Amino acid sequence: MNFQIAPHAGFCFGVKMAIQKGEELVKSGHVPIATLGPLIHNPQEVKRLESLGIYAKDSFEEIDEKIVLIRTHGVAPSVYEEAEKRGLELYDCTCPFVNKVQKIAHEHSQNGYLVLILGNRNHPEVQGILGWAGNKGIAFQEITELKEAALKGCKVCLVAQTTENPERFARAVQALEQYELEELAVFNTICSATRERQSAALELARTVDFMLVVGGLNSANTQKLANICRQNGCRTEHIESADEIDLHWFDDVKNVGITAGASTPDWIIREVTLEMEELMTMEQGLESYGVLGEVGRHDIVTGTVVKVSDDEVLVDIGGKSEGIVPVRELSFTKNVKPEEVVKVGDEIRVMVIKEDSEGNIMLSKKRVDQADAMEKLETIYKENQTIEAPVVDVVKGGVIVDIGARGFVPASRLDIKFIQDIKSFVGQTLQFKIIKFEPEARKIVLSRREILEEEEKARKEQVWNSIEEGQTRKGVVRRLAAFGAFVDLGGVDGLLHVSEMGWGRVKNPADVVKEGQEIEVYILKVDKEKEKISLGLKQLIPNPWDSAAEKYAVDTIVTGKVVRIVPFGAFVMLEDGVDGLVHISQISWERVEKVEDALQIGQEVNAKILELDVENKKISLSIKQTTERPAKEAPAAAATEEKEPEEEIPVVQEAMGSTIGDMFNN
Repeated sequence: MNFQIAPHAGFCFGVKMAIQKGEELVKSGHVPIATLGPLIHNPQEVKRLESLGIYAKDSFEEIDEKIVLIRTHGVAPSVYEEAEKRGLELYDCTCPFVNKVQKIAHEHSQNGYLVLILGNRNHPEVQGILGWAGNKGIAFQEITELKEAALKGCKVCLVAQTTENPERFARAVQALEQYELEELAVFNTICSATRERQSAALELARTVDFMLVVGGLNSANTQKLANICRQNGCRTEHIESADEIDLHWFDDVKNVGITAGASTPDWIIREVTLEMEELMTMEQGLESYGVLGEVGRHDIVTGTVVKVSDDEVLVDIGGKSEGIVPVRELSFTKNVKPEEVVKVGDEIRVMVIKEDSEGNIMLSKKRVDQADAMEKLETIYKENQTIEAPVVDVVKGGVIVDIGARGFVPASRLDIKFIQDIKSFVGQTLQFKIIKFEPEARKIVLSRREILEEEEKARKEQVWNSIEEGQTRKGVVRRLAAFGAFVDLGGVDGLLHVSEMGWGRVKNPADVVKEGQEIEVYILKVDKEKEKISLGLKQLIPNPWDSAAEKYAVDTIVTGKVVRIVPFGAFVMLEDGVDGLVHISQISWERVEKVEDALQIGQEVNAKILELDVENKKISLSIKQTTERPAKEAPAAAATEEKEPEEEIPVVQEAMGSTIGDMFNN
């Protein structure tokens, strides 16, 4: 069997641009990010984007994120208006071809045209175009849906969904030209990349026995590709991933064609092609030869090991000379040492495979092991049991495991996430499930992913069933972002926001926690419906304000560091989480015009506690009262040893989370 991939398969320019924009925002720390609907119509890629922090939401009501990506299909003007009302930051990833259709629809509707859109009225792209056409747009899929009488004398503008079939568009144009219209403006807005992809798929379908179309089942352009291939009379299957490939499809098939929709990422296409290559190259059967005199080829005999060397094992099977088991026929394990498998004197069962040019009888132990294992493997498969097996080799598209027979594990089935380098699995003994068992077709396919998914699901259920607000739990920091850290609580991630990392201000989460670090966290909030968990760290350490009354009594002299300067004074950090305010009038006995003229950020100062308000977390400080008042400032009545009362200074203090208005009201 041979296969070939059609040109122009996979991501189009617009989709690739949207994915790149999302990944750029993630790399720059702008997560989490929302998309209004899936960014593209491919569930596997949407799931991958979720792992990066880009989440698809169905409506504005579901969006908690501040950043929203407009997906490739585009949206109506009302969506932009609503986003602005909600204060959301938008990044427009509308495909340039879709944007062009939107402009045509908008301009012509403004000029009195009735806009006709050939396409699926329920598709997001078409709904967006209708929005740009105002109340002067109609979507249709068949010309019979339009009433000729209602269009009579109208100025009509015809456009198409960018993934439409060119032939259907041509038929719509011909039909409208027969109507009594005042004017017909035709714009072929079908994406050039779509036309190229459809033409290439059709051309390939005419030359092969079977077409495999890869892409989201809800993707309009992929559905059209599959329909084009079927209409040409070619057997066609539409799949989303390599997992859905059925070996029976290829019975009596010599040539297979592969194409993919515009929303299909390269990594899915690569998995499909690797799976096809493995189907072509896997050799699990027994070779067939002629007759070997006294012992027939494929006969299974019992013999005794008489010699073990580095590259072969000699076995006495009762003939004129010993049979030879080459090292490659001892086991499925790659680079196996013969002495690790058998030793002199062992009685083993072997299969006769051929007689070489020198008259030596060549034997195989692994083929007998394979035959013996089949009954056991069939039971394991039927009862959906797991089997433990070592990974012994890497082949195109996956790895080989020794299960007494040669088992194949596709790369996509090795783990939950995509594996960049599968060579690291060689030598590991892991748990697998048999997902295809076809001994007649010499195919045994296994998977580890189902086991990992079941384990992950069980861990998540355990966490969600037991987690409650107010608990303290251990977790591992998995990922840092500008706004905080994601902590794995045992299969479920919680968000530790930067504001909850300490009682003081934390500018960079990396100053507090590191990726891979195990920490204890406090459960602040649990939303099981939305599967969100909010975590805290500062709740597990003493609140410095609890002991503030003991440490910061009025008239006490304290030392602190200037951390912030404002027009009315300076904030001095006395300890992490406790700041005091030195009003501008309390900086010096001399008049201070600008705080910056007297103090700098980072400067260490001594200050006197003027007032302490523990309940509102406020401390008023004075730097000048830690020094003597200069004589020139003393009042004339000082000669009588009587002091005039000092001017009462209003206390202005910033509380945690207060506004400027709150400060001045105080």
